[in-house]
This record gives sequence, C-alpha cells and structure tokens, in this order.
Amino acid sequence: MTPSHKEIGALGAVEAVGSMNSVEFDIDANIFRAEYDSSRDQPSLAIVAVVAAAANSDPNELSPLHSAIDTGALDDLLSGTATDDQKNVCFSFSYEGFAVTTFSEGTIEVKPMENT
Repeated sequence: MTPSHKEIGALGAVEAVGSMNSVEFDIDANIFRAEYDSSRDQPSLAIVAVVAAAANSDPNELSPLHSAIDTGALDDLLSGTATDDQKNVCFSFSYEGFAVTTFSEGTIEVKPMENT
C-alpha cells in the first residue's frame, strides 16, 4: 500500500463478502476500491459492501440496490460464469451519492459524486 492509499478496516459489510478482504481508499484519486471473486460472491452484494464502507454506513441503511440498477442483470453479466463475450465488461451507474464503476474481473471503484 502506498502513502496515498488507506485501507478501510473490515466493516460488517465487507465481512459479508467472503472473497473481499478490505476496501482501499486512494486519497489522490478520491476513489474507494475493492476486489472480490465473482465466482464466489454476487457482484451486487459486493457493490453494496463497497458503497456501505465508503459511506461509513451499515448496508441495511442504504436504499435497495435494485432501485438504481437491475441486480439480476448485473449479477448475470458480472458473474464468474459469464460467457467469453461478457468478459472485460465495465459499466458505471450512480447509487447512494456515489459513482460506481464495476469491472468484470472483480474490481469495484466507488467515487463520491460532487454536490452541484
């Protein structure tokens, strides 16, 4: 871990995703980042865990993820069993005041949205 990165301790949300060890905060980029194994854990659960860690919140206090995105389609697209055509997928959406970008290889990046 470099000086510009800070590891956020294993919060309850992160512990719920067995393959996710922690959420890291890149101070310079203002991005929370975590990796997980999509063949073991649901991508939708991992996203909620990262957003909850970034918001320093209990995941049960967040609005349901399905209010922001179709979680069934998300899990199908990003699962470890996705077809070769679905590999190397990246997409972004907003949820709970954060811009969420998720990558098919199991990386999630969460950045606070600017208040305008």
